[in-house]
Amino acid sequence: MEPTEPAGADATAPYFFLSYAHIPSARPDEPDPDLWVHRLFRDLCEHIRNLTAHPGAPGFMDRSLRAGQIWSDELADSLGGCRVFVPLYSPRYFISPWCGREWAAFGERRACHRDPETRGRPSAIVPALWAPVPDRGLPDCVKEVQYAHPELGDRYRTFGLYGLAKLHAFRRDYQKAVLHLARRIVEVGESVVVERGEPHGLNTAQDAFATLSTTAVAPPGRRLRISVAAGSLGRLPEGRSAHYYGPTPLHWNPYHPESEQPLAQVAAGIATRLDFRADVSEFDERSARCDAPEVLLLDRWVLRDPGHRTRLVEYDAGEGPPAGLVVPWNDDDPDGDEAEHELAAQLDATLPRRVRQGRDACRAAVRGVPDERSFREVLPRVVRWAEGQYLRSAPPVTPAGQAAPRFRLGASGGWVPTAHPEDEKEAHDERA
Repeated sequence: MEPTEPAGADATAPYFFLSYAHIPSARPDEPDPDLWVHRLFRDLCEHIRNLTAHPGAPGFMDRSLRAGQIWSDELADSLGGCRVFVPLYSPRYFISPWCGREWAAFGERRACHRDPETRGRPSAIVPALWAPVPDRGLPDCVKEVQYAHPELGDRYRTFGLYGLAKLHAFRRDYQKAVLHLARRIVEVGESVVVERGEPHGLNTAQDAFATLSTTAVAPPGRRLRISVAAGSLGRLPEGRSAHYYGPTPLHWNPYHPESEQPLAQVAAGIATRLDFRADVSEFDERSARCDAPEVLLLDRWVLRDPGHRTRLVEYDAGEGPPAGLVVPWNDDDPDGDEAEHELAAQLDATLPRRVRQGRDACRAAVRGVPDERSFREVLPRVVRWAEGQYLRSAPPVTPAGQAAPRFRLGASGGWVPTAHPEDEKEAHDERA
């Protein structure tokens, strides 16, 4: 007896879900770096329309660069209802926590063969090679999934779809590969039934690739925690306009309307470009000691809230490696004309230790970053400083059978701040 569609299946859901690692733009005016992925998506959709009678959209791809827990309802619904999951393998893909969560969320959906006589483990995952990835770069959870497609030949394995798309001489190879991929998607979609996913599956899904943080793909220390201490629409700071906030602190956009992206999203993109695996979350002083470099993005307006202020005081008194501090302050924000000096003094009183450490990292970051362009220039300096301070505190990795040498940090065993040459010049100019 042929299995029926699972209860709750949505025939209007996209046929396939394209999962890929976003490449952040280096500059606001830079052309879309994911342009070629968009072309692949359009080509696949055209083939799926012609190869199936599916009434819904042929495919779904998310075009927004996600940060923290920001997941759109459209993305969650598409991932929970699609027939086939199509991950684009690339070196970036397996160090992306968002791609890892998409993989995990889809993997939680139970699959079965339409034909009960079919043997083997049913799977509705059809990977495609976007850029070559060494076998050692694949996490254990994906090694059993066939992705090589040997019938596509050496050029596909050598260059991946990106290389075939970019080189005019390989145009026919690209067209052949995309059509083959579309046919494979349809073959799987028509032979495997996948139950509908939970509406909030992404909110609880863990990064399926997280164990790679200590493997050859991402060396120890290349993770980065980005904490955001900011207001939200449900907890607006006193005297603050709602234009700069959203449902959570991760939606905070201090550079509105010039910038369309939440600051957490901008920061995550910068971290990715610096080859960090960013963990973006709301600030919580109760979190366990960070096992990675940390940067705190602070909205000074929250210092008017006694609850926020208490939490930040506790955070400042805590132990652990210094965290990089970045304090955005939009000079064009009309709300700040009369409050700037008051909130700057409140910052010094609430976070004296973190402010002192922040000045060691980059004085401009603590003084107030006036616009998104300046933020993009300042954050890499703060991240590198935070990584250096974290590595000073990391225990040495000792080969088996050898004892760890004894050592201490600095003359008194404390943290030894590393000043940037430009900051030393700023400090000299301020004293002059």
